[in-house]
Amino acid sequence: MAESKILQTPMCLSGERLDAPHVVVLDSGQAVVFTQPCPGQSGVNEDAMGIFEMDTGEVCLAVADGVGGLPKGREASEFVIQKIGRWIQRKNRSCLEDLIKDVNKELLKEIPRAATTLSVTLVKPDGSVLSSHAGDSLMLVVGQRGRVKLRVDSHSPVGVSETLGLIDEKEALHHPKRHYLNNMLGDPAFWLEKHEAKLAARDTVLIASDGLWDNLYVSEIIEIIQSGELEASAQTLAETAISRMTNAKEGLPSKPDDLTFVLFRLNATGLCEDAERHVDLGGR
Repeated sequence: MAESKILQTPMCLSGERLDAPHVVVLDSGQAVVFTQPCPGQSGVNEDAMGIFEMDTGEVCLAVADGVGGLPKGREASEFVIQKIGRWIQRKNRSCLEDLIKDVNKELLKEIPRAATTLSVTLVKPDGSVLSSHAGDSLMLVVGQRGRVKLRVDSHSPVGVSETLGLIDEKEALHHPKRHYLNNMLGDPAFWLEKHEAKLAARDTVLIASDGLWDNLYVSEIIEIIQSGELEASAQTLAETAISRMTNAKEGLPSKPDDLTFVLFRLNATGLCEDAERHVDLGGR
């Protein structure tokens, strides 16, 4: 891959093709981002992402994936990320849940028949994490020894079946209908799934579009991101996912798609050390 570049906050990328993971400069932590359109196809990258740092020290991480098969997917994902960026700049901000509900109403009015997934996470300086998502852009928090602190579920028929234990992860990743969604912004009936977590020192937060989750097993992702430099982890994630998309092999997941992800670690100052040593791949 090409050489990494340094990005500044506020950072908003939409429809981009990065040749390598890029480092994002933050006061309160470290982040690395990557985004590329679906390899081998002429369509635009319908993913968008944002990283915003507030004057309170909070960091907002967001990934949106415009829904394929509907018009103006890229415009929808960009619209949502830009609205989040403007919300960050307000002095008297509403709560995140109310913001996203308002953004959905605006999306329905301004870009009708368009839709997008969304995963957005707020990280406070004390390590408190608030995650909200709709669709199959998902979030994972992993400790440096591989323990899953938080893993959210995909809002899709196949994702629901996996969550309920009706099928396993391998069956889900090879299911012919794994791209179907049952929740997204741009739908009047959309809903938000919310979670809270607490980061320990050196925990890693990952938010990504389904281009990542559909091409690697969660155990593989954990192994890559749990420790080491974020930039190296990001490069391995990107290279592995793109290789799976372009060189399908029996027994391994392979679903060509736009690929976007954010890796983040909070500065360890003031955070507790993680005493847990076991690996829990469930995390639900």
